[in-house]
Amino acid sequence: MESTISILLSIIGIYLLLGVLFSIFFLWKGISKVDPGTDESGFFFKLLLFPGMCFFWFLFFTKWLKSNKQ
Repeated sequence: MESTISILLSIIGIYLLLGVLFSIFFLWKGISKVDPGTDESGFFFKLLLFPGMCFFWFLFFTKWLKSNKQ
């Protein structure tokens, strides 16, 4: 039972680590390609987006890939 919990926590940790890394890069480079209205957004706006983007990073990643294809 303890090993199952340890594996589950490791998977969650890796997912969130990938989310943090993606969010930093996406907020720095990619957000303006997905939503052009964010070109003039400031630091605090991006700081508000950061926690949600860390959790839902996979959805933003797929949306970013779709916007690059168009």
